[in-house]
Amino acid sequence: MSKINVIKIGGSTIEEWGKSLGQIKSIVNLGDPVLLVHGGGKTVSEWSSKLGIRPEFVKGLRKTDPQTLEVACAILSGLVNSKLVVKLENIGVKSIGLSGVSGKLLVSKPKSKDLGLVGDIKKINHHILDSLFKDNFVPVISPLGYNDDSNNVDSDGILNINADSVASKIAIETKAEKLIYQTDVDGVIDQNGRVIPRMTLRQSKELLNSGIITGGMIPKLQSCIDALDGGVDHGHIINANDDSLISLFEGKKIGTHIIRES
Repeated sequence: MSKINVIKIGGSTIEEWGKSLGQIKSIVNLGDPVLLVHGGGKTVSEWSSKLGIRPEFVKGLRKTDPQTLEVACAILSGLVNSKLVVKLENIGVKSIGLSGVSGKLLVSKPKSKDLGLVGDIKKINHHILDSLFKDNFVPVISPLGYNDDSNNVDSDGILNINADSVASKIAIETKAEKLIYQTDVDGVIDQNGRVIPRMTLRQSKELLNSGIITGGMIPKLQSCIDALDGGVDHGHIINANDDSLISLFEGKKIGTHIIRES
């Protein structure tokens, strides 16, 4: 079997995914195994607001109390994951929706007391994914983890995990060929506002430490660095709002490409 390609799907709402899904079908038709990781933070925030829950963030990560976790479970593993799978099936892509809780796919631990029910991944049971790839399914993963530190039967035992981190960890575990982050910009931007087309792992670390990178690009670049440190061959940060995804698989120079070689 060819090496896996892990894609953190771009688009902060369900309605923005249409063009990406068509490109994913084209990639699957090329014979490249694909695994999708999705978030859904904007939709979680919208539904939290409807329920009168005010979101709190600590260093860019959503603080998750039991009430917020209920919303995250309902939206991420329910609404968003199910709609994404249906949309893929409707265009002829065999897909299976999973959360990290399913079969203890993402065994996790609490990240910090400040963040509440937010998790870090301890272990990935990748044999679950292997069986799906053998049957030519596209796994669609929502970023919830099984809380391995919870041995109380009255506890929900679920942790909310940053989707960028989930994609990186899965890419490492599956020895992926490519880890691709779709975002709303054309790639990593330098101090002059220009896209950096290619960086080595060392250059990426220097750029991240320089303070030039800000906002939501920080976790994406850090996750790419972590993945390449863990053995993934290529990291890509590209725009989700054009044909960049299929263009990347056709060998075109798109977005920012990060490589391990010095």
